[in-house]
Amino acid sequence: MLTFNPKPAGEDNDGKPRPPTQLEKGFAALAHLAGILWIPYVPIPGMALVVPFLVLQFARVQSEFVEQHAVQACNFQLLMGCFYVAALVLAGVMHSAFPIWWVVLGSTMFGLWEGAKAINGWPSKYPVSLKLFK
Repeated sequence: MLTFNPKPAGEDNDGKPRPPTQLEKGFAALAHLAGILWIPYVPIPGMALVVPFLVLQFARVQSEFVEQHAVQACNFQLLMGCFYVAALVLAGVMHSAFPIWWVVLGSTMFGLWEGAKAINGWPSKYPVSLKLFK
């Protein structure tokens, strides 16, 4: 478990989760929508890994909603990063960009789906991901 920016000591509340604000929903959606950056036409596909991690590190102290979404996005984008590297190797062997586009399609499709869930205030759960961040 990686924790670079731990949460501060607990505060008393009534035990009920408060609904997320529009700003929290926006940051949660940003973490998921970073999956679009895997598209090869974008010059920096590595930002798909960096953006959810930055959202996780800077927003985890403020909001449990954003933290839950950012953790899910980080874990999924790490898996997509592994698939992207494997697709690059496979594309070099096959002399085709077809494997890369499968990774891009999967990352974009699931990123948009989870981003829409974040905007609506729903919890996030990708069907498959690496469980590196908790």
